[in-house]
Amino acid sequence: MATKPQPATRLRTCRACGTRYEYPLKSDPVATRHHCADCAPLPSPLRKVSERLLLRVQKLELEVARLKSASTPPR
Repeated sequence: MATKPQPATRLRTCRACGTRYEYPLKSDPVATRHHCADCAPLPSPLRKVSERLLLRVQKLELEVARLKSASTPPR
């Protein structure tokens, strides 16, 4: 049986891995406002490195998309 969502439950994005998760859930007490249940138990230095790498990857993905759209010849 699915748990009934709490009124204040919101879909959040993990800062360390980028996955989407619902917060807060009584069935998942490990997750925090900023980290999913998989990343919350990790040591803080490891989470910080993961956060920085995720931001860098997201910036590079945006740059690649921008370059692809700029190099597309007009019809």
